[in-house]
Amino acid sequence: MSLFGGSKQTRKMRLVPRAPGDTTPLDPAVAEAIRRSGMDPTKFTIAPYEQGEAEPPVEGLFKSGSRVEHTFLFATVDSALSAIERLVDGDTAARITKDASGWLVVFDEAAQPGVQGATQHERFANVAAPLGAEDRGFAHLTMNVNRVEKKT
Repeated sequence: MSLFGGSKQTRKMRLVPRAPGDTTPLDPAVAEAIRRSGMDPTKFTIAPYEQGEAEPPVEGLFKSGSRVEHTFLFATVDSALSAIERLVDGDTAARITKDASGWLVVFDEAAQPGVQGATQHERFANVAAPLGAEDRGFAHLTMNVNRVEKKT
């Protein structure tokens, strides 16, 4: 409940790499969660999403084509961040969301031609399962990215 009858807004934050020379201290709880997930908190900081920003622009993340999303539910943020650290690379992205029953992580990668989605999913399941994740399956997507140029 907020003061003066206003609505309480939750600020969404994201974990981002630190800029060179950034020594801003992290909240001790956040630093400990990063440390327990096996990452170095001196290499990361948190940044708020801007007003109205839900996700980064699509064209910066993905190219047009077929994609596969792999979804897992983790009991703790530590295990979710550990999986993200182990699986995200130049070709794989991840989204993390707090769910009523844990932390929902969706890994997104390009569909491999001639490879079944279940076969691609095994790589993610083999990392997530030992971390106690509940496998929520995978989904095929087709992404079309259109760029609009403004003429002045």
